[in-house]
Amino acid sequence: MAKAAKKKTKASKKSARVSAKPKAAMRSAKPAKKKAARPSAGKIDPLNRKQYGAVTPMLAVRDVRRAAEFYKNAFGFTVRGIMDSPQGAIHAELRCRDTTLMLSPESREQHNFSASTIGNTPATLYLLVEDVDAVFKHAVAAGAQVSMPVMDMFWGDRCGQLKDPDGNKWMIATHKAEPTEAEMAEAMRRMSQQQPSQAAVAGAGSESEY
Repeated sequence: MAKAAKKKTKASKKSARVSAKPKAAMRSAKPAKKKAARPSAGKIDPLNRKQYGAVTPMLAVRDVRRAAEFYKNAFGFTVRGIMDSPQGAIHAELRCRDTTLMLSPESREQHNFSASTIGNTPATLYLLVEDVDAVFKHAVAAGAQVSMPVMDMFWGDRCGQLKDPDGNKWMIATHKAEPTEAEMAEAMRRMSQQQPSQAAVAGAGSESEY
């Protein structure tokens, strides 16, 4: 009987070891918990094409808020944002279709002068619109000064030139035709011959029509 009891005890221990193996195997087979992946920030576009085109003009103006209001009312820009400081507005961004226009305050300390303070500007901003005559008239009513009345040009645009309250030059245009090089050369020749009379028309137009 003692031998039989020993065999039974050995058998029960063996079966316990055998039955324990699958449990241990199951525990070791459980996949390790993965650390939560940090959300990726996305690639930064070095050209910042969501906000800007290849070239963005920045104009120095005497009053950023007043200039932004003028461009909104006169030319249809939308104000994207104005940055303020205790000294007043120090930066503004406006949009017209796919173009951004930046404004910065005039500062003598930083040699940042408006066109009116300098007395002139070598730059002209060329703005294409659906109806040049209507926009031109509206801009003059908003405070722009006429430099050249609206007329058809040899390159196919109908346009006129204005000076905004800060002295910046704007040429407002609507594309009307696509002449060939020969047609442009001929139109330019005629315009050169008629320059004196066109200058008189420009002077009369600036005082009457607009």
